[in-house]
Amino acid sequence: MFTNYFSHTCYRAFIHSQTLRTVLLLWALFVVSSPACAAKVLILGDMKYPFVANVANDIRSTLKTEVNDYSIGEVKGQLNTIVERENAQVVVALGVDAVAEALRLPPDISVVYGLVVTPPRSSRTNLTGVYMSPPVSEYLSTVRRYFPAMGTISVIGSPAMVKSLGGGANTQVTSYQVNSSSDLVNTVGRLGASNALILLPDVNLLTTSAMENLYAFSFRRNIPLLGISEGNVKQGALFALVFDAKTISWQIGEKVQNILNGYDAGEIPSSPPGKYNLFLNTNTARKMGLKVPDELLRKARRVYQ
Repeated sequence: MFTNYFSHTCYRAFIHSQTLRTVLLLWALFVVSSPACAAKVLILGDMKYPFVANVANDIRSTLKTEVNDYSIGEVKGQLNTIVERENAQVVVALGVDAVAEALRLPPDISVVYGLVVTPPRSSRTNLTGVYMSPPVSEYLSTVRRYFPAMGTISVIGSPAMVKSLGGGANTQVTSYQVNSSSDLVNTVGRLGASNALILLPDVNLLTTSAMENLYAFSFRRNIPLLGISEGNVKQGALFALVFDAKTISWQIGEKVQNILNGYDAGEIPSSPPGKYNLFLNTNTARKMGLKVPDELLRKARRVYQ
């Protein structure tokens, strides 16, 4: 009898152990195959770059919901599956490659873009975001306020840039559309009367060689360049307006939150940065006979002399 009892007890213990192992195995498989935490918002970008990762962190800090980050390599060709798995409502795409991937999503997923120079070309309706480049009107506003003696202002850039940034829609400027760096240099060399030249951002046009020609033209003709970066100003441009990363992050977060609150992304206008960092070269101003107001000096993030 004792032997039977002992055998029965061992058998029950064995069955219990096997059942427990099965439960633990199934639980482990569930954990591995499921996302760590489903999120309403996914942020997609090259997170290996500290700048992109910092922008993603700043966006996350503005939101009142769970947010998950993904690098582009993780989602290549699988973004829609990941969105469905996480039951996400909004995808924030940071950078050109991330935007291209996000624009392939089904139309019911809202996409908010960021860290792109100008608004992406797309027929997608539920798309909004923040682009980095200031519109021509921002440069004009600065010129009219602090350098009112400047009369004719020329804008030069690719057709897409002129269209996106308003260079062709302003009666205060003369716009020139170019398609290559050599075309850019030749066009600038043929400019008529102009008191300033606004450059539009296009890495295919503003090559090192082209910029060297533009700086030479600027000082030879006494026509200030209005650049697109701090580097331009350091090398001789009069001033540049450069996006503020914290402000862009806040703007993106605000758009995402509005979508989560029920707004349609297509009803939220895309926008340029709400704040710019001003970089100023007083040496260039002095050589060109321009007086720099004290107010502008105080506003400058950095002054090159």
